[in-house]
Amino acid sequence: MGIADRIPDMSEKELESLRANAERLKDSGSAIQRQQAQELLPLLGPALEEKRAERVAVQTETRRVNTEKRATARKKAKAE
Repeated sequence: MGIADRIPDMSEKELESLRANAERLKDSGSAIQRQQAQELLPLLGPALEEKRAERVAVQTETRRVNTEKRATARKKAKAE
């Protein structure tokens, strides 16, 4: 199993680290490292965007739920 196969299972932080390493190696690594970095970089951009979109969606949902809870608590307190 190569690194490219593990990308979907990586966290956003792991993907950012891998991308930083690939950027560094594409310029200063050995020939094999440069080749592998060139192969990985196009895969990392979309994977990072997907992870960020997932995080934003979760945050948005959490905010919505918390707002509803506060509104319900206010109504309950006002009714008492």
